[in-house]
Amino acid sequence: MPLTVAKALKMEIFRNCRLLTGRAGLHNEILWVNILEILDDLSHIEPGEFLITTAHGFSSHSEVVQQGMIELFAARKLAAMAIQIGYYLKEIPSSFIHFSEEHNIPLIEIPPEVSFKNLTRALMMELLHNEQPERVLSSSAGRHLEEQVIEMKTLWERLVAAKNPADMDMELENYNLNLQDAIYTQTFAFQQGKEEKREPAGKDILSNAQLAVLQTLRRGNRSFLVGRGKDYVAVLIQDAKLENFLPAALAEATEKLSEELALSFPGCQIKSGLSTVHRDVNWFNKALDESIKALQIARFGLIDRSQTVFFSKMGLYRLIMDIKNMDTLKEIYRDTIMPLVKYDCSSGGSLLSTLQFFLKYGSIKEPAAELFVHRHTMKYRLDQIEKLTNLNPFNPDDALQLNMGLHIFHYLKARNLLPTES
Repeated sequence: MPLTVAKALKMEIFRNCRLLTGRAGLHNEILWVNILEILDDLSHIEPGEFLITTAHGFSSHSEVVQQGMIELFAARKLAAMAIQIGYYLKEIPSSFIHFSEEHNIPLIEIPPEVSFKNLTRALMMELLHNEQPERVLSSSAGRHLEEQVIEMKTLWERLVAAKNPADMDMELENYNLNLQDAIYTQTFAFQQGKEEKREPAGKDILSNAQLAVLQTLRRGNRSFLVGRGKDYVAVLIQDAKLENFLPAALAEATEKLSEELALSFPGCQIKSGLSTVHRDVNWFNKALDESIKALQIARFGLIDRSQTVFFSKMGLYRLIMDIKNMDTLKEIYRDTIMPLVKYDCSSGGSLLSTLQFFLKYGSIKEPAAELFVHRHTMKYRLDQIEKLTNLNPFNPDDALQLNMGLHIFHYLKARNLLPTES
């Protein structure tokens, strides 16, 4: 059954929310959820959207602007609008309520204590339960989005194959991309099922993910292109200010996109990889290669089990993934870590974890505390590691070899490539 505004308002998450006006529009069908913090660029509002906002900057809008906004919402067939008060807006202006009533747009007041994330997740889960993604694609707005995805896919494939992206300047301009501004790429993988039995997402999930990425990015101010690989969705982002972005700001922007996708696909685990910022679109393929490698490390859970891995934070895995000869990696593993693995397996020891914590801190005191052992026990284990490997963890050169071996061990294990022979 279709999800209407009336049905949505009966959900537990809306229990403390208040319908201010627009009862005549309660039968409106909800096809998608749109989150906007700032009500500035409304050109991408689609029919059937349930718009949620904190209305940042709204208090400065005149009644004329408010009326124009509502008229635009009515023309675009907005399903409903929910405004959270208490942050940027103390109360919703009576004039805006009046204009909403004139155009039969349900207007809902969200109290400060209601979580945006929980509200969006609840609505998206209800939409998926009602099989709304297929309904979206059957709408004219959905078909338009699907056409854009197909057009972008064609351009993406050409860009991947291009020897000189500068030859594609006219096609890139159609998506507000240029040959001067900095870029980065981000790739996404989706896994379905319970934690212990997760499987790669099928083609339907990836197709819907492309649509979700496209719709999410359209609400921003950056130029972008959406593409797709065999088992991932990817985006190229371009912004004139990217080169001046601090790492924290870039992390915030990329995490926000990941979070919005997670809300759109409850039940899916989403991993992503992020490239470094590159000078211009001529570096596209290098950026894409970086984000794919970072995605693989994220899939393996090799860096603190992070859902998003930055290529710049991959450390030794950057070197390891560039070694194509698996025999070389296996040889390093045999010469460094393998004796510790065999010892732990045969004796129930903890030499591997001891080494890992020691290399993390470079001292005895902190790892001993984390492992809940006496410092003498810690020192004894480190002596055992030296006897078994002939590498001294206190020696910087030997410690580097052990650290490399430890990274290779985790990498080969994640790929089920650990050698079993002596």
